[in-house]
Amino acid sequence: MTIIFLTKLSAVSNLELFIRFIAKMNKTKLYDLEDLIKLRKDLHMHPEIGYHEYRTADKIIEYLFKLGINENQIRRVARTGIIVDIYGKGQPSGKPFCIAIRADMDGLPIQEVTPDIEYRSKTNVAHMCGHDGHITCLLAGAAKILEKIDQIPSDKCVRLLFQPAEEGLGGAFIMIQEGAMDGVDEVYGMHNWPTQKPGKMLVKPEYFMPIIHTYEVRIIGKGGRASQVEGIIDPLNAVIDIQKGIKSLVTEYKEKGIFFTFSLPYVRTNESPDIVGDVCVLKGFLRSFELDFTVEFKKKIHDLIISSCRTHGCQNEMKILNVCPAIYNTHKETEHVIRVGKKVLGEDKVTSEGVPALAGEDFSYFTKLKPGCFFFLSSQRTEGDTLHSDNFDINDDVIPIAADVWLGLVEDRFDLHFE
Repeated sequence: MTIIFLTKLSAVSNLELFIRFIAKMNKTKLYDLEDLIKLRKDLHMHPEIGYHEYRTADKIIEYLFKLGINENQIRRVARTGIIVDIYGKGQPSGKPFCIAIRADMDGLPIQEVTPDIEYRSKTNVAHMCGHDGHITCLLAGAAKILEKIDQIPSDKCVRLLFQPAEEGLGGAFIMIQEGAMDGVDEVYGMHNWPTQKPGKMLVKPEYFMPIIHTYEVRIIGKGGRASQVEGIIDPLNAVIDIQKGIKSLVTEYKEKGIFFTFSLPYVRTNESPDIVGDVCVLKGFLRSFELDFTVEFKKKIHDLIISSCRTHGCQNEMKILNVCPAIYNTHKETEHVIRVGKKVLGEDKVTSEGVPALAGEDFSYFTKLKPGCFFFLSSQRTEGDTLHSDNFDINDDVIPIAADVWLGLVEDRFDLHFE
C-alpha cells in the first residue's frame, strides 16, 4: 500500500502533475526481461529456415498482442514477414515522421552442437547467427516504447520490421516490394557481434558491410581412367592455374590498399582415386565495398578463368550472383546512433574499431532506399564465440541494452524527453 500526503494543490499545474503521477503509478509495466528471455529460448529451440518462419511469426504476433498491439497495426508480408506500425497517443507535433527498425527472423541449415543447454534446437536448423536474439531485442524495444506511448505525438510512427530470409535469400528485397519502406523517413538495424562482452556499440558512417557476389565455376575437361592418360584433359590442371592467378591478383590489389576478400575455396572433382573426372567445380565469394573496383576485379577473374581454360584445353561455365549490395550508413543517421549509443552505454563504449566488417547483410536494400544506419552491439557469451558456428548462443545480456538503444533512438529522433 502506498500512502500519499498532499498539502496545498492550489495551482492547476500541481493538480495535473498529481494526476499524471497517479496514472504512472497505475500503468501496467510492459517490459518484462524474464519473459523476453523465456521467449528467446523458445525461439532458439524452434528455429526455421528462410520463408518458412511460420511458427516464429506466430510467436512474434502473440507477443505483440500481449503488449497491446492490435490486428489493425500488423501486416503480413514476404510470406512470413511482419510490419507493425506504432503511432504515438500524445498531442500531434505538426511534423509527421516515421522511423523503421528491423530485426531478422531466420535460422541457418546447421545442426546445433550445444549439449550443455536445455533449449538447443530440436531440428536440423539452428539460430547460429543470433536472429532469435534480434527478434527479442526488437520486441523488448517495442515494450519500452509502448510504455511511453502517451508521450509520443500521434503523428510520429515507429515501424517494426520483422524480416524473413536474411541469410542470402533476399527477404529484405521482397519486404520492400511489398511496401515495407512506404512512408518511412529513416531506417535502422542492429546485429549482435560476439567479439566482446555486452556493453559496446560498433558503428561508423559510410561503408559498413560489403557488396557480396557468389561464384560457381565449372571447369569442363575430358575424363577417363588414370591408367590410360591418352586423350584425357584433366580440368584440375586449369584449376591449379586459376588458383595461382587468384592469389597473385588478390596480392596485387591488397598492396594498393583496397579492402576486400575473394577466394574459391570449394573445389570438387571426381571422388574415385583411379578416375579423372570430366568436371571440376569451384565455389566462393567476392566481398568488396567499392563498385568500380568490384566491376574491374570481376572482369579480371573472368579473363583469368577463360585464359586458364584455353591453355589447358578446357571449357567453362560461370555463374556469378549478386547476393546483396554494400551497406552504406548515411552520415546524419549515424550521428544519431552514435549520440544515442553514448547516452545509453557511455562515451567510451561507442567505437568504430573492427568495422567495416566483411560479413554480408541484406539490410543494405533498406539503406539503398532510405537514409539509415546499421550497427553492432557486442554480445559475447564465452571467448571464441563465432557467428555461424555450430554452437553459437547469443548472450541474453544484450537484450536490455538493445531495448534501451531502441527507446533512446525514438526519443532522439522524435525530439522528446521521456520522463
